[in-house]
Amino acid sequence: MPLTLNANEARKADNFSSVIRDTGKYICTITRAQKLLSKRGTEGVGFSVKTEDGATANYLDVYTVNAAGKALMGNSIVNAILCCAKVREAVEGPIEFDVWDNNERRMVKASAEGYPALMGKKIGLVLQRELSTRDDNGEDQDRMTIAAVFEANTGFMASEILAQATKPEKLDKIVATILANPIKDRRKKLDGPNSLAVAPHAAPLDDSLDSIPF
Repeated sequence: MPLTLNANEARKADNFSSVIRDTGKYICTITRAQKLLSKRGTEGVGFSVKTEDGATANYLDVYTVNAAGKALMGNSIVNAILCCAKVREAVEGPIEFDVWDNNERRMVKASAEGYPALMGKKIGLVLQRELSTRDDNGEDQDRMTIAAVFEANTGFMASEILAQATKPEKLDKIVATILANPIKDRRKKLDGPNSLAVAPHAAPLDDSLDSIPF
């Protein structure tokens, strides 16, 4: 059969981007830094990123504070992102970003409350594939999570930046540890320990602004 140009199908090709599915180290640009608030009152930040070759990772949701005001492990990740992106403070404000529309089968523009100061920032991320069980329906889910953060152009991690280290030494060791167990399995149906791959988290920033070297 002959090939006939279909303009609508041709346009859809422009909306395609590969999705990051493998554990590893990535240099990214932040394309979404959305404020999150769960039904239980837990606060967080929803990140989306894109690599230089167009690969994307969406729904990198990091929860920072629970309803009682207690800091969660994700708080360290968000602080490490601030540090490695050289952002001292990110105030809330409106942001625009792309989301997948199931009805239109393409990426569309959306807007929400977020952190404009982080939008478009270069960041280094170690992403890890995670298998888990959804609380709402008990189904298994397969997603990427932020395991570690580093400065995109130097490889320094947050603690090294704050200590004004002269050589990045931690990142390669962390990447090697994670790649040795690339899939973190937290599914509830498993017997025994859920996973041997415990992702390291960067240390939170010092509360004193004078201790931040940028």
